[in-house]
Amino acid sequence: MLQFSGQWFDGSDSSMTQVRLELSTEGQLSVYDKTTGYLLRSVQQHEVEVSDRLADSPRYLSFMGGQSVETLDNHAVDQWLKQHRPSALSGWLHRLESHMGFVALTLFIVIAVVWGTAKYGVPAASNMIAHALPAELLDRASEESLYMMDQHLLEPSQLSDSRQQELRQHFAQALNNHSDLRVAVDFRHSEAMGPNAFALPNGRIIFTDQIVELAAHNDELLAVLAHEIGHVKYRHGLRRIVQNSFYVFVLAMITGDMSGNSELVLALPVLFAELAYSRAYEVEADQYALQFLQTHNIPTHRFSDLMLRLEASHNGHAEGDSEHGHGSEDESNWQRYLSTHPATQERIKAFQ
Repeated sequence: MLQFSGQWFDGSDSSMTQVRLELSTEGQLSVYDKTTGYLLRSVQQHEVEVSDRLADSPRYLSFMGGQSVETLDNHAVDQWLKQHRPSALSGWLHRLESHMGFVALTLFIVIAVVWGTAKYGVPAASNMIAHALPAELLDRASEESLYMMDQHLLEPSQLSDSRQQELRQHFAQALNNHSDLRVAVDFRHSEAMGPNAFALPNGRIIFTDQIVELAAHNDELLAVLAHEIGHVKYRHGLRRIVQNSFYVFVLAMITGDMSGNSELVLALPVLFAELAYSRAYEVEADQYALQFLQTHNIPTHRFSDLMLRLEASHNGHAEGDSEHGHGSEDESNWQRYLSTHPATQERIKAFQ
C-alpha cells in the first residue's frame, strides 16, 4: 500500500484539510483526515482524474462531485499510475521537460519561430494590411496626427507667401505625376524638429521652415519631396504602425505574458528589428528618390548635398553639447546604431 499526504478541498468553499491518502494494491484510493482519522472519500482508481506531472509542481487528483486533493508527492502518484494505469503516454510531459536535449531543441524552435515571425511574417502581413486600408482611415489618422503635432511641435510657417508659392510651383510636376497618391505639400515652423520633412499616411507632406532655409537650391527640396513620396507610395508609416501592433500581439501569444522582466528581455529583439526595418524603409525611399531624379534629369547630387548640410548642422549642435559635457564617443556610437535612418555616408553614395 502506498501512502502520501496532501490537501483536501471539498469543492463547496475555499477551506483546506490536511489529509493522508492510501492507495491499495487493488486500486482503491482512500482519503483520511490527518487530524481525526475520519474517512473523507473512498473510490476506485478509475474514478479519479490525475493531472500530468510538470517538474515538481503540485499534482491534482480530482473526484466526481467537485472534490480534489493537491499533493507534492509526485513519486508516489507516479508509482500508483504505473501500477494501475500503465501507458506509454503516462508521464510523457514530465519526461520531455526533464530531457535537456528536448529542452534545447524546443528553445531553438521558439527562437527560430520568433525570429522568422519578426523578420518575415510580421512585415509581410503589415505590408498587406497597410495597402488594404481605406482612404478614409488614412485621412483620419493623418488629421489626428497633424493636429497633435500642431499642438505640441509645430507652428504656422514663417515663410513668405511668395516663397511657399515658388516651391509649390517647383513641386507641381512631381505632385501631378503622383496624383493617385493624393500628395500635397504644407509648410510649418518647428524649433523642436529643426530641419525636417515628413509624410503623413494620406500623402500630405510637411516641410519645416528650417529645412527650406537650409537648402541651397530648390532641387534639393524636390529631392527630399521625392524621398517622402516614396514613403507615401510604399505606405511606410502605416506599415510601421501595423508592424508595432503585430509585434506586441505576437509576443503576447508566444509568451502568454508581457509583464515584468520578460517584457524587457523580449522587447529588445523587437526594438532592434523595428529599427532595422525603419532603416530599410529609408533606403527604399532613397532609391525611389534616386530613380525620380534620374528620370527627370535632375542632378542626383542635389539630395546628397542637402544630406551633408543636414549632417553638418546636426554635428554642429552635437559638438556644442559635447563642450558642455553632454556627449561622448560611446554615446555617439550608440545613437548612430539606434538611429532609424542609415548613416548619412551610406545614404549619399548612390547620389554622388
